[in-house]
Amino acid sequence: MSLPMPHHRTPEFSRLMLQCRNMLQKIFRTNNELVILSTTGTGAMEAAVANLHRAGDTVLVVSCGKFGERWAKIAKAFRLDTRILTKPYGSRASLREIIESLEENPGCRSLLIQACETSTGTVNDIRKIASGVRERFPEIILIVDGITAVGCEVLETDEWDLDVVVSGSQKSFGIPPGLSFVSLSKRALDALERAAGGPYYHLSLAREMAGQKEGSPAFTPSIALIMALRESCSIILEIGLEKVIRDAEVMSAATRAGLQALGFRILSSAPANALTAAFPPEGISAEALREKLSTRFGVKVAGGQGEVAGKIIRIAHLGYFDILDSCTVLSALELALGEMGGNPLPGAGVSAALEIANGHS
Repeated sequence: MSLPMPHHRTPEFSRLMLQCRNMLQKIFRTNNELVILSTTGTGAMEAAVANLHRAGDTVLVVSCGKFGERWAKIAKAFRLDTRILTKPYGSRASLREIIESLEENPGCRSLLIQACETSTGTVNDIRKIASGVRERFPEIILIVDGITAVGCEVLETDEWDLDVVVSGSQKSFGIPPGLSFVSLSKRALDALERAAGGPYYHLSLAREMAGQKEGSPAFTPSIALIMALRESCSIILEIGLEKVIRDAEVMSAATRAGLQALGFRILSSAPANALTAAFPPEGISAEALREKLSTRFGVKVAGGQGEVAGKIIRIAHLGYFDILDSCTVLSALELALGEMGGNPLPGAGVSAALEIANGHS
């Protein structure tokens, strides 16, 4: 990102954009159209809703946490008839529940769902859901928030017949926030044409797609971030996407084991690879624990959102983290708990984590 930036209307930058687009298609496991937007992941979510629907269209949102709730808020903002299948924080929706909801709400044009619900560390079974929904409702548009799933979970965009998958630069790609990515199937492109002229301008996927096929974005892009994206994608593909996903899976499993050994309770009944969400031991404040970790040990973990705000901590396993980082967090947690009146068994967290990690080596 510190290298000199090419002007975005030069052949040099066009080559850069095309390289990024090609590498992202490999990471998304798709030959579909793929658009790079200079916006956050929420911007990509909004672009998918705004560009593929008309006001009054009926959509079903599967909401398992804060970001499922965001799908619903975006859909309502664009005056869609928004039906919501709500699950408690930490749980996920089954295929049966989704099929029943679609049958109870005939005429749904789209299904909006998270591959990974980041607020709770919960993964939805997108492969099973996509297969079952496609069999029963072949023309429905499957729109997947893969912001924290791409690069952490197996997500086969083409093989599973997913119409839209979105992701963001600050997650598995390990670069600063400010870019998002949207893949679009033939079914999604047909919906794009049907809904042309909707209430959007800067987030026009059709305009961006037309230019980006030639490496030319419609507006001034985040050039430095796209330069970083090329490097990040190159690293992921050099390591191998399967290994990147496997590493996140091992870190996730090891961290869960370590947390449980320290007296934490895992929030999710279907834990994701991208992050782990957990309740601290009885009598320990999640926010006080986060503050202690930061000020005393220089270790930063995220807090809760929505219904679990102030109640949980969240530990990431994506981007440039490795198993040593997981052990560092667990060590800091053990020390912090000891200073806060807890009584963790010395070394229990790291020992449990390493047992898992060694079993997967």
